[in-house]
Formats: sequence, C-alpha cells, structure tokens
Amino acid sequence: MGPLHEANSRSKQAPCKICGTPSLEFDHVDFNKYCDDLNCYKFGFSGFQVSYLRCRECGFLFTKDFDHWSSEDFRRYIYNNDYTKVDPEYISIRPTHVGKDFARRLKGAEGARILDYGSGAGVFADTLRQNGFVSVTSYDPFSSPERPTGRFDIITSFEVIEHTPDPLGTFADMRSLLHDDGCIIVSQTLQPADILSIRGSWWYLAPRNGHVSTYTEECLEVIGRQGGHYFHRGDTVYAFVGPKPSEHAAIAAASIGPSFSSVKLYAPTALRERAVLGPDRLRIAWHVMESDEVETFRWTGDYGSFDWQATWPDVERVRFSVPVVRPVAADFVAQSVFTLDGEPQPAAFVRGAVVADFDTKGRRSGVVRLETPQPPRLPAEGNRAVGLAVPIRSDRDGGEGQAASA
Repeated sequence: MGPLHEANSRSKQAPCKICGTPSLEFDHVDFNKYCDDLNCYKFGFSGFQVSYLRCRECGFLFTKDFDHWSSEDFRRYIYNNDYTKVDPEYISIRPTHVGKDFARRLKGAEGARILDYGSGAGVFADTLRQNGFVSVTSYDPFSSPERPTGRFDIITSFEVIEHTPDPLGTFADMRSLLHDDGCIIVSQTLQPADILSIRGSWWYLAPRNGHVSTYTEECLEVIGRQGGHYFHRGDTVYAFVGPKPSEHAAIAAASIGPSFSSVKLYAPTALRERAVLGPDRLRIAWHVMESDEVETFRWTGDYGSFDWQATWPDVERVRFSVPVVRPVAADFVAQSVFTLDGEPQPAAFVRGAVVADFDTKGRRSGVVRLETPQPPRLPAEGNRAVGLAVPIRSDRDGGEGQAASA
C-alpha cells in the first residue's frame, strides 16, 4: 500500500470518448452490479472490479474495461441466458409500452419511414404498425446485423446508447441511415444531480446490464453538434434534428421537448495575479488565481454579484452553468439567484455546477448575472470570505462565457 496523496486520483486517466478532455477515475463497482436500487448485488459478487471514469468538461461517465471485447464476449458474459434476470422487461413489456407512447407522440407522422435501431425482438416496430404506421423497420447491429437499405425519416433508439463502448461510432452509424432532414430519438437515464456524491452507488451504473456509457445533457448536446444537429431535451427521451427538418422530423422533435443548449460561465482571466474588485471598489468580486494541479480557479468574494456576457445557439431553452471545483454548502446555492437580462431564476446545484434554465426563444445573447449570499470566512482559506471556486478557461481552452472583470 502506497502513501495517501491527492495525485493518486489522477494516476489513471483517459481522453473522454465524447469531447476528448482528460477524464479521471471516478469509481469502481463489481461486475455483477445490476439495475436495482434496493439490492443491486442480489446475485453476489464476481470479484471483477469495473473502473469508471468521468469527464470533467461534458460529464460523460464511462468505462474502458470492455473496449476490447468482441461481440462474442458480450454474448457470453452479459447478453446471455441470465440477462432476463437483470432486465426482465426488455423483451416485451418495455418496448410495448414505449411503442404505445410513441404512437401517440408521432401522431401525424404515420407515413414516415421509421427505423428502430437496437430493436431487440422488434416489439416496438410491431406496436407502431398496429397503430397505423405504414413503414417501420427493425435493426439491431448486435443480434440482427443485416443492415437495412435506404435512408429513414425518423430513427428511434431506446435504451441502447448506454450499452455502446463507442458512442460516437454508434451515433455516426445512425446518422448514416438518416435523411439529412430527419430526426433521431433516443431514450436514456441521465446522471442525477448528485452524481458527484453518490458515485458508484447510482443504481444505473450497472455493468451486468451492459451499462458502459452514461450521459448528461451537455455530452448529448456535444454529440448532436458534432453531427450538425440541434439537441431537444425531454424527460428520459431526447431528439437530434438538423436546422431544416422535414415535416415528419419536425413532428418527432416537437414531441420530445424544446431545443436546448448549455453555456458554461467561468472566472475571469484578466489580472491573474490580483484579486478583482467589485464596482464599489471596496469588496472583492474574485480572489487571486489559484491551482490545485487539476484546475486553475478563482474563489468568488464578498461582493456577491457576478456578470457574464453570454451567447448561445438559436434554441428555445438554455442552461447557464457555473462549474465549481470545491464543495459548496447547499444553503449557499439555495439562496443564490441567476438573472438573464433582469429576468430571475433560482439557482440549483447539478452535477458539480450552480445552474439555472431560461426560455430563450427569439434571442441569442444576453447578460447573465449570478447573485450569491454573503460568503463565510473560512479559517482553512486564510479567513477570507470565499463562496464558489470557479475554474478559469482561456479562449484556447474552449471557454464559453467569461466573467466581466469589474
């Protein structure tokens, strides 16, 4: 056993499979962990530890332990005769329910050419046909690898993308089967707001179910942007569609939810070796730049009001996000408020960031303000009044929003 050192947490890292940012080890779980929030080790322990990493930029949470597996390996160790014990609804119950739901959602698109990607036994497609949809094809690259011909207006993929060790490759394959003006719909359980606290105890992080990739809105948006698509956020279902969708694709995207983007807001880069005063010139807005070997950041000070000039794509809803790299008290966030051009929204703490969502239809820029309560003076921080430890990003790092330096 070696000595305890913070550098140990950075000894194993790999590029994020979505955005390429260095991703650190996040947690380990036993291979036999499956999707059950009460008894996830009902079938005992295998003795094989699966290591998951998480991207500090887009939040993608993944394992590389199965990257070298063949299709036969997956059939032998995961998708074998025992699989129904860990997911008893996947054959018929779930796809029937989803099929009925989407027959309702896609009303008006009965004439669309639809592909169900990762279709399993084809129950979803059968259900749509029973509800008047005239052209529905099933395709499963794993179990039924005969590739369909032509392109499709709508591609659905339910409970599939968490199973792929190559998410960009999987999405590229779906896009290759899609008309340029078509729509991709996926279902997915995204990481919860408290993922940084619960880590490997999250019920959905389950290698025995084949869950090797888990997502956030941010990494799904990155995937969409890489394919020239807008991202639409729903409740466990999400859509990707281009700027000029067909009538059928527009119906599909609208059935999911609003187009969505996220904008990260960082600490100012100016005056790196000095604190940044607030406009009253008496109180500190941003403390001097610091580093913890992973992030360069600034603490917010006692001024308590921080402005950013932000821009975003032409979408209906935007999440503004201030990442933090040190723990923050729940009541501090609960008393904080965002405004966009004077319109207020309460702040929330989601996956290591202080966030708020705003309706942005018809506008693409504005002034974002975060107002915080008076921060405590911490003995561990030299008795300074410190609130949020916010990372710095230069333009070269791909920073999306820079704070005004007051």
